[in-house]
Amino acid sequence: MKRIITLFLLAVVATAFFSCKENSLEKQRQNELKKLDEFIRAHYAEVDRKPSGLYYIELKAGTGDSIKMGDQVQVFYEIQTLDSLNKIGTGKYEPVQLTVLPPTELASSATNISELKALNEALTYMKKGSKARLIFDSQLGFGQYGSYGFIGFTPLMMEVEVYKVFPAPGS
Repeated sequence: MKRIITLFLLAVVATAFFSCKENSLEKQRQNELKKLDEFIRAHYAEVDRKPSGLYYIELKAGTGDSIKMGDQVQVFYEIQTLDSLNKIGTGKYEPVQLTVLPPTELASSATNISELKALNEALTYMKKGSKARLIFDSQLGFGQYGSYGFIGFTPLMMEVEVYKVFPAPGS
């Protein structure tokens, strides 16, 4: 009987612990979305949100054909939190080269720059020489766990400039 009571108490404690953790994750997500919404209303109220949740702001139009899935591109980029406390990027040094991937080929949470759903989507709106500002939540970024020093559930802002485009074979 003592074992049954002990197992029951352990089950209750475990359920309470995991329920709190789940609520905590949901609370973090809601806080993230609130922060993103406040930032957009304050700075980019006129910008339309894409169906994916991406805010795409063209800073400079490019030339040539639009980038397509499968194309290889070289980009300069800078990513920062909305409050600019954390920042990474290539600046104007060496561009990073990546292949533009469809959303179905991207992980649910990015672990490197080429896996960012926001970046892959935005590149399909761009051409060689284009420059854009992207604002997005963690579902299009580094997810609930974060990466590159960004903590999870963090909305990000990214500036991207397309340096070179190498069309996919057969395009």
